[in-house]
Amino acid sequence: MHSPSIAVSLSHVSRVIAGRRLLADISLDLAVGEFFALVGPSGSGKSTLLKMISGIDPPTEGEVWIDGQNVTQLPPYQRPVHTVFQNYALFPHLSVADNVAFPLKVAGVTKADSAPKVTKALGLVRLEAFANRSVTTLSGGERQRVAVARALVDEPKCVLFDEPLAALDPHLRSSTLEMIQEIQQRLGLTYVYVTHDRQEALKAAHRCALLKEGRLVQVGTPQELYQRPTTAFAASFMGPIHWVSARRTGSRSLSIPGVTGMSSWEVTQELRPEDVELVVGLRPEDVRIGAHEPVQAKLEGVEFCGATSLVKLRLENGEAIVAETRGGAGGASPGDLVRVGWNSQSMHVFPKGLDVSPERKGEM
Repeated sequence: MHSPSIAVSLSHVSRVIAGRRLLADISLDLAVGEFFALVGPSGSGKSTLLKMISGIDPPTEGEVWIDGQNVTQLPPYQRPVHTVFQNYALFPHLSVADNVAFPLKVAGVTKADSAPKVTKALGLVRLEAFANRSVTTLSGGERQRVAVARALVDEPKCVLFDEPLAALDPHLRSSTLEMIQEIQQRLGLTYVYVTHDRQEALKAAHRCALLKEGRLVQVGTPQELYQRPTTAFAASFMGPIHWVSARRTGSRSLSIPGVTGMSSWEVTQELRPEDVELVVGLRPEDVRIGAHEPVQAKLEGVEFCGATSLVKLRLENGEAIVAETRGGAGGASPGDLVRVGWNSQSMHVFPKGLDVSPERKGEM
């Protein structure tokens, strides 16, 4: 018996095709009214997991439950979900209204009964005036709004989004995401949202699941994944970070070889005795520049980003870090020596040799 507060439940689902395991033993419970994001690099299994919920790709192992019903063996058209695709999947020969009405037509709803539902759905995406237009005359952003309206028209229990904003320019991505959020909050819908854009997930989701090579890496709120990643891969994927080599000097202390000014850094987590060689991840917003900071670094460049600047630095040991500041480099020029520091609580510490991003190499 599944809890009525759970909209979607995945129980030990796997997907194997021609001997290749696309998903491995995934278990997740998504709450009613939750905006849940699936994030990860290309090929991590995000879209496969979404298709498993929709019924397009059934699991080879495990069960899928939606709204308290075991739908593992049900075809897509019998599941109370709709999907919004990256490429819109609209019918070019139909008007905007007829595209939105299509799920109702398939369900046998009369045109008279579907008309008010179509009007309501178009109102949600602010396209009421476009009802009689051909979808071929619409912009990319408008077409995506039509696709969203079609997904909402018959009031599904869950709406699935498969990279819905990937084809839009940055301005349209932002405004369309805000509209999608607004609808979710107004109607209390459950969203499952696939994206490779971590900023979309951080901005909109209540919780995120990070996948890698078909396996769950971490599940939590955006704040938990960003501020308390459980692996070096999670730390790298969820935001800009630069890695420096370190050595364990105590159960809660480490040193950074070749960096003077601080002989030891106290860390928040317990360090295992066997993890002698470490990597420390520093996010740009946690790195400070100031005359009284303990560590010396060479200024290599400043990248103006509007409200903030990214200051590129090279530590004494040759490793690279970046500081995000509001005042640039404080008047220093490339080649100058500056003083930098960071709070030990902001360091992301993991055993050396674990998977990190290319930023691990100090490339900038």
